[in-house]
Amino acid sequence: MTSMLSLRSCVATVAFTTVVAASVAACSSSEPQTSEPGVVSPSRPVETNPTFTGTIAWILQDRCQRCHSEGGIAPFPLVSYEEVKGLASLAAEKMATREMPPWGAFDDETCKVNHKWKDDLRATPEEIEAFAKWVAAGKPYGNEADRPSPKTFPPSGLPSKTHTIGMKAPHEVMAGGKDDIRCFPVDPGFAEDTWVSGTNVAPGNPRIVHHVIVYSDPNREGVVKAGAAGSYPCFGGPEVSNPNLVLAWAPGVPPNVLPEDTGLKIAKSSHLIVQVHYHPAQTTQSDQTQFELRVMQGKPSWVAQVILAGNAEGPDGIIKLLPGPADPPSGPEFKIPANAPAHTETMEVVVPDNIGGFPFPQASLIATGAHMHWAGVDMKIEIERKTATADQPAKECLLGTPKYDFNWQRAYAYDAPMEKLPAIGAGDKIRFSCKYDNTTNNRHVRKALAEMQQAAPTDISLGEQTLDEMCLGVLVAVRRASLID
Repeated sequence: MTSMLSLRSCVATVAFTTVVAASVAACSSSEPQTSEPGVVSPSRPVETNPTFTGTIAWILQDRCQRCHSEGGIAPFPLVSYEEVKGLASLAAEKMATREMPPWGAFDDETCKVNHKWKDDLRATPEEIEAFAKWVAAGKPYGNEADRPSPKTFPPSGLPSKTHTIGMKAPHEVMAGGKDDIRCFPVDPGFAEDTWVSGTNVAPGNPRIVHHVIVYSDPNREGVVKAGAAGSYPCFGGPEVSNPNLVLAWAPGVPPNVLPEDTGLKIAKSSHLIVQVHYHPAQTTQSDQTQFELRVMQGKPSWVAQVILAGNAEGPDGIIKLLPGPADPPSGPEFKIPANAPAHTETMEVVVPDNIGGFPFPQASLIATGAHMHWAGVDMKIEIERKTATADQPAKECLLGTPKYDFNWQRAYAYDAPMEKLPAIGAGDKIRFSCKYDNTTNNRHVRKALAEMQQAAPTDISLGEQTLDEMCLGVLVAVRRASLID
């Protein structure tokens, strides 16, 4: 596979990537449990009649302020009473609809995940009820003594970064027109094999940057293709002979930090290729995207890898498109009909016995993720194991995202010790079910139609343009390092 987002049916095992990734810092020692909304501060008071100081300020610290604080990625803070009061009704509404805090993974009747999630942002039902009750009561302030002590959040960006690399000069994106995917070769100056333990993307112009993927280019071919222009169009992939995926970013993806003593290898003397997907605005815009790396000292004991699977066009190949509700007589076809409110496309891959001539290694999943475009509303990732054990059931739902939002993509890290994480092995079947709402009830579809000056939805096919669709599942795994690394 040449690209994470290739039009072709794709399945690959590659060195660690941050694709739609959240932080996957060292796994906790807690026992696996059924997923629940996120934990709360242990010293939080319990009020029958919620006040700002005794209830709301605590909720905001636990759920909102890591983004909505000074220096956070959100456009405004939610810390002081004055800042919150004017937005309280809107905040209560967003919480009730689960649009905020941004978190797509929830259990439903079709998917019960056997583990808690790390860094779970979900508000509890009690918190949602308390916020609504506080607004209805006129937003009382409360007693100052009940207010939590201020909390300091880390600045945006990759903690302890060692390198910031990116486009050498700004790139101009003309107004209107079709999406543009361009590759920008850069030389990181790594004279020796280099291991990376953390990554992050800083989009230069979030208004037009749809996603960013960084590849290593061990043969330094990209710079030749770019020539004096410094970049080249690269739909489908970087168009070099031996690319390796280093990191990927989409809206909402936070910095990614690997578990301790775990890393990704960039071979010595490799160039890097920054692939940027631009979605033009109504006016000409400029972008100079950067990415951040945290380089390790020496070779790690663990190698993180990712299995990317999806975008199947038909029933043949390593990953197969399964029969669906709108298929023609000729067989399975990826097509989302206009005005279909709950259309599903399902794909399946059998984990191969060998990868690159070597037996598929024993691996554990540390995180899962989903990638679709504007019409996507839910993805289920399920596994059917060839060999089941007491801790690894024959069938298991690994992820369900009934609150999927293109603007807030991320991976979801399991909060479990290494020996209790979901295992994946040769012969296991992994199924990816993507659900779409191609109606004007979907606010993202309405926005897309307005941009294209279209009055009504049309059929959607598999493709790389923003107004096409995708169904791409992500399984981030970890295995012991070996001599071949």
